[in-house]
Amino acid sequence: MALEDPNLAIVPTLALKQAVCYFCWDVSSNLSRCGACKRVSYCSEKCQRQDWSKNHKKICKKLVALNQRRGYIPSAGRHWNDYYDEQVQEFMNPCDLGRLIYYEPYCYHCFRRESQLEDGAKLDACQCCLLTSFCPSCQQTHPSIECATLQDIAVDDKIMVDLGRRTGKSSIIAFTNVPRKQYLSLSSAKDWYDYYTRLSDKSGFRSKMNRYLRYLSNDPEEREFVEYLRCGTNTTTIQLTLIAALEAIIPNINTRSSLNIHIIGAAGAEISSISAFEELLHLLPSLISLQLAFVGLNVVEDPSNGTEIQNLHTLQCCAACTKMGRTISIRAWRGPYHAYIDSQFYKAPDLAAAFHSGFSVDEQANWYPTIKYLAHAPYPTLFTAARYYEIHGEMGIWKNLGAEFVKDAEVNKWKGMSPSLAACGDKPNEVIYQNYWWYIVKQR
Repeated sequence: MALEDPNLAIVPTLALKQAVCYFCWDVSSNLSRCGACKRVSYCSEKCQRQDWSKNHKKICKKLVALNQRRGYIPSAGRHWNDYYDEQVQEFMNPCDLGRLIYYEPYCYHCFRRESQLEDGAKLDACQCCLLTSFCPSCQQTHPSIECATLQDIAVDDKIMVDLGRRTGKSSIIAFTNVPRKQYLSLSSAKDWYDYYTRLSDKSGFRSKMNRYLRYLSNDPEEREFVEYLRCGTNTTTIQLTLIAALEAIIPNINTRSSLNIHIIGAAGAEISSISAFEELLHLLPSLISLQLAFVGLNVVEDPSNGTEIQNLHTLQCCAACTKMGRTISIRAWRGPYHAYIDSQFYKAPDLAAAFHSGFSVDEQANWYPTIKYLAHAPYPTLFTAARYYEIHGEMGIWKNLGAEFVKDAEVNKWKGMSPSLAACGDKPNEVIYQNYWWYIVKQR
């Protein structure tokens, strides 16, 4: 599949579901859709004109053609698997529409998209969560518990929309500002609340938020800060999961002065959270030197040679870490990991990690040589996944390769706390969490 238009990657789910303006992301009760493709909505003609000139004119005809290929489908006898199979087929076709296809609204009960309804019929959104739609032929309700979770997604989506408008950033990074002087194991913390209020430096909010990182008082500025802490877990989940894995595989982690970590299949989530890797320095007081290698097909190429970055990049650390002579060096290498281990830049790590690799579902042929090597690598490898069926498939592959485990697959204590809507799940409105499952393959 071709990479999607980069402009689509930062569009909030609410905009893809036509609940907010697709261009400015404002909430409006007077949204109007593109008359041709009917896939995006705008709050004003000005926004529509601006989006047309910047983005939409490149994809509108493709969306119209996709609508025309579908055509009317009766609601009777239609099941979720029919919708799912259609989605999978569209994913397989090369396109640059990405998330516009993944999150296209469909009827919650008959699973038809608007282009598959009777002539002139439209989908109506649930007025509570804004993320569920109904066609005129079906009930206009869905379970209240599910709706409440989707409302949480909508709330956090609006937080990210506000952040994007004010700062131009698409993710929140919230971690410890002041390095710890004494080591306190991450495993001693029960959850993110414990991490923020006991291990990190947010103890002043102990009585102002609950264990689900929901604000308990009425101060708007404090509420915004707590919301940022909650949404920030979707970024910092990477670093805390790494620390938890290091504690599981290195008994004397509290005395280590240097660490070498490889991030396999590195993509947007890992690369956008680079600054948060300083949390390893902040929570591991003895650590002086952290070496990171980002390896993957989506790593940005170095224009000087097209494949690898030969010179290490040094991450700018905070003033306290810099004063102590602590450093983080980063090497990026574009290509599969099994090719990287044969390059001149390879150095065996203390830990390798692959976040949301999906190797049992997507691109199995590309991943298999890497997985085959890691099954018997001289160092442990951390893996995470969002869904159980991914874990189930991965365990089958590891079993066939004779792999053993330091930690069996289980729910990750340091999963992200801000839920998101699955693009094409096992059921309608499937909710996922970043790095929900984790396990560690044992070294040989």
